[in-house]
Amino acid sequence: MLRFILFPVIAFAIVLASTTAARAEVVVVRPQSSSSQVVVKTKPPTVVVVRNTPAQQPAAKPPPPQPRDRKLGLHFDFGGSFGPRVSMGGVGGALRFRPSKHVGIDLGSGYYAGNDYQGFFRTEIPLTANVLFFLNPQHKFQFYFVLGPGLSFGRVDTINEVRRMTHVGGQAGAGVELRLAPAFALNADVRGVIRHRIDNDPRPEFFDGVRGTNTSGGAVLTFGGTFYF
Repeated sequence: MLRFILFPVIAFAIVLASTTAARAEVVVVRPQSSSSQVVVKTKPPTVVVVRNTPAQQPAAKPPPPQPRDRKLGLHFDFGGSFGPRVSMGGVGGALRFRPSKHVGIDLGSGYYAGNDYQGFFRTEIPLTANVLFFLNPQHKFQFYFVLGPGLSFGRVDTINEVRRMTHVGGQAGAGVELRLAPAFALNADVRGVIRHRIDNDPRPEFFDGVRGTNTSGGAVLTFGGTFYF
């Protein structure tokens, strides 16, 4: 009878001891700076080595696209020359090349009409080739100088005839450009113009009753805009 009681007690004691022995204390050792492994220590002494997989770095963002270098433009303007004895206005346009940020080249033409120095009605069709020097192209508000030669074909309605004239000369001046967007800018400038008549008519262009001359000059004020491509 006694052995029937002892056997279950002994068996229970053995199971309890096994369960206690199976409990393990887990200690995680952080990896050293020179190692990529994590060491896990347990009690009873059992060592398990777990490889540390580094987290993937996020993909680098691509650099922002560079702004397109716009080297071609279409310029238009309106303006004229106005004074006590001269009143002429008109429109003009030019094809603009920008070989560099500081330099522009305008090849242009236009149409102007009004009263000249002697009070006669006159029309002019100029052909110009100007170089523009931009001082601060990195800014939206830019200053520039303009310089270049020109050719002009005019018609003058005098009292009793129509005279056709050809002039050669040049212009120089300064202006500002407000770059509202990469593809568009507003412009304003003032230019001094000097020219000489070269056609075959021997009569002077201007005559005040005492002296005559074929050389003339003046100032032209223009406002306009430029589309860049």
